[in-house]
Formats: sequence, structure tokens, C-alpha cells
Amino acid sequence: MVKQALVVKREILFKDGAFEGFISSQQRDFANTILSNHFYHPRGDELEHNASLQQVIPYVWIVNPLERKVFLYKRAVNQNKADGEFKETRYLNKYSGGVGGHIDKDTEEGSADPIGKAMIREILEEVDIEGKFDAKIIGYIKDDSDSIGSVHFGVVAIAETLANVKSKEAEGLASGAFYSAEEVERIFGNPENQVENWTRISYPFVKEYLSHL
Repeated sequence: MVKQALVVKREILFKDGAFEGFISSQQRDFANTILSNHFYHPRGDELEHNASLQQVIPYVWIVNPLERKVFLYKRAVNQNKADGEFKETRYLNKYSGGVGGHIDKDTEEGSADPIGKAMIREILEEVDIEGKFDAKIIGYIKDDSDSIGSVHFGVVAIAETLANVKSKEAEGLASGAFYSAEEVERIFGNPENQVENWTRISYPFVKEYLSHL
């Protein structure tokens, strides 16, 4: 059975104007637009080439507020795919600071807040984290510079924790650890490292968030 992802029509999502890059949640309230106008659509190649439908992706940075460090992970080169599951392969072997994925009809339909529910589900699926945590939306990402970004819309959030966090290799996360701002910038500055566009776009705002703690 093909999974279905939460989408919003592009014309509705950007009815008050489009943007490129990152925009603060204080500037625009896209979350309410999404919650009021979403529906679910089967995942697959057709959806991945349909820019008129924006697939909403929760993108959660996990941070340690006491040490002012962020959790980065690297996606595995190879990933297993279950029957009927569409698996995104264009992110493989890249560094990422955002834990997340599609909002699924199977698990989120009927929820009063499918965005928030998907955020928590994705974190619990992709990493081992001890103790409680909350995810707070800080902004949104739009990047039409490539075929991936043109069909996806990122809801960027921060989850604070003082607990140990480990990536789950079974979910395609090859490695993960907390890094200081200096370490993150060394990783991003190394030309041998591939880094997700969304991670590069949102990191300056996550760094600023940590500087005010």
C-alpha cells in the first residue's frame, strides 16, 4: 500500500506572497495555513515532480541549551525500503541538522496538530533520546533552487534536551553527535563534506537561537 503525505496547494500556501530561504515564524504564520488547508496525496514520482503541491516537512534541530551544542547526523549511503514505501535517495551520505520527514496519513490523519505530532514521531523514530522534550517552531524554509526544494516546504523547529542522543542506524542515520558552533562550521566549511541545503539555510538561525539562551 502506497503511503500518503500531507500537502498544501502552492497557490494557497503562498497566497500572501512567496519567499526564498528562511523566514521566522514571527514574520509569517504558515502553520495555521497548513492546518486549515492540507490534504493527503500518494507519494511517488508524480508527487516529486508536482511543484503545485507542497509537501510539508517538519525539520527539527535537536540542541543542548546548557552546552549550546547542536545535533548533526550523516545519512547512510544505503537505506532499506519497506514494501510500498517511497524512499528519498537524494539526501544519502549528506550531513543534516534537521530530524524529520513527511507527515503521513497513516499516523497523523485526524490529529488536531499533525505537524507537531509528526515532529515527535520522527524524532522518536530516527534517534534514541532519553527523557522528555518539546519541539518549538522557529520558522520556515523554501528553496526552489533544485528539484527537491521545489516540491517541499520546511517547518523548522528546535527541540531542547540535556539528554544523550544517538542516531538509529536502522533508520538510515549512519552517525550523529552534538557539536559546538565552531565544530559545525568546520564541518560545513570542508569541501569534502556534503551538507543538505536546508541545513545550511537554517543553521544561522539555530545558531542565533542558541546565542540568546
